[in-house]
Amino acid sequence: MGEVDIDSRIDAIISLLTRLAAGELSARGEMSEAADEIDAIVTGVNMLAEELQANRDEMESRVLQRTVELQELNIDITRLTALGNLLQACDTVDEALDAMKVSLTSLFAGLSGVVYLYRASRNVLEPKVMWGRVSEVHPLLPQDCWGLRRGQPHSVTALNPSLICRHQKQHTGNGICVPMSAHGETSGLLHLTDDSSMPTTSGRLAGTLTAAKTSLASAVSEQSALALANLELRETLRLQAVRDPLTGLLNRRFVDEWIGREVGRTDQSGRSFGVIMADIDHFKQVNDMHGHDAGDQMLKAVAEAIRSSLRPGDLPCRYGGEEFLLLLADVNEQVLLERAEQVRVRIANLQIPHRGGTLLNVTLSAGIALYPRHGATASAVIDAADNALYAAKRGGRNRTALAQRPPLD
Repeated sequence: MGEVDIDSRIDAIISLLTRLAAGELSARGEMSEAADEIDAIVTGVNMLAEELQANRDEMESRVLQRTVELQELNIDITRLTALGNLLQACDTVDEALDAMKVSLTSLFAGLSGVVYLYRASRNVLEPKVMWGRVSEVHPLLPQDCWGLRRGQPHSVTALNPSLICRHQKQHTGNGICVPMSAHGETSGLLHLTDDSSMPTTSGRLAGTLTAAKTSLASAVSEQSALALANLELRETLRLQAVRDPLTGLLNRRFVDEWIGREVGRTDQSGRSFGVIMADIDHFKQVNDMHGHDAGDQMLKAVAEAIRSSLRPGDLPCRYGGEEFLLLLADVNEQVLLERAEQVRVRIANLQIPHRGGTLLNVTLSAGIALYPRHGATASAVIDAADNALYAAKRGGRNRTALAQRPPLD
């Protein structure tokens, strides 16, 4: 081999090394026909280039995977924030559950899930939100879930074949149970199962219960539990504000709210709503003869009889003292009169036991009025029913009277 050939081959190796150093990892050296020391150097350089290329490919793959994970994390954070905003805008627990179903389906795409909430009895949890490949879900006993028993997330995966919850026996894939807790009390359970056999449009398997998804499940559980607890507290306070503590009926504050809204609806629809103003006859005598305990007992018995006499949607209220107001939407005069008579007859047949075995008899007088027939405003129709009530009292009590139409201008 001539000196010129050696020099040119050395120059080629130097050029190859320069290209590799510049990041051109696809560069390779050419072998000569003679296997000599220079060819060995070229072979070594080529092997080094291939290793560098493999390392760079692996690094680029990791960077790409990490980029995808960060993008998915940003999407999850955005959706989690959107869920929080939705829950804050909800007025009722039912609204919040609807919002959760929409949001959780997106947050846990490819996963199946169930949200359970405790019944008031605290001895069983009922499924409230379901999505994914969930076919039949039954109420859950607290002792059937390791997550609830331990008070912390409990996962079952191929890498962590932990104890399987009894409620998850029918599912053979990965799963996680995350207790939902707020204000120091567990209110429910978020249960996720893996549907990783479902490919996405990108070809990746959907829904794998990664560490990121597990952390997301904990965040969703905490956020949802707090929102639901606040809504339940708000609803409890609202009910306390519009409920009469003695009878459990709605109170005068509720009457004012409802009748104001109903006037607007009725004006738009052209329909009528009715009010029945009812008053216990000779109630003062009951208090005077038998004491206030007997009076309270009578009020509670009458309230329960009124409540059980009405159709779903009719609203019985305690208006004050021994006076009751019944609100009926979308009725005519005949239906209103029939409903008032049903209540009056039911009350007249009551016999209320009192201490010592005394039976207290009770009757009711009632006045009825329709909006807008008997009054052009909410207060006018209530006044009309009140005037009809006093007409029933003057007529002998234990009867129903219809309001008079207001005079034409």
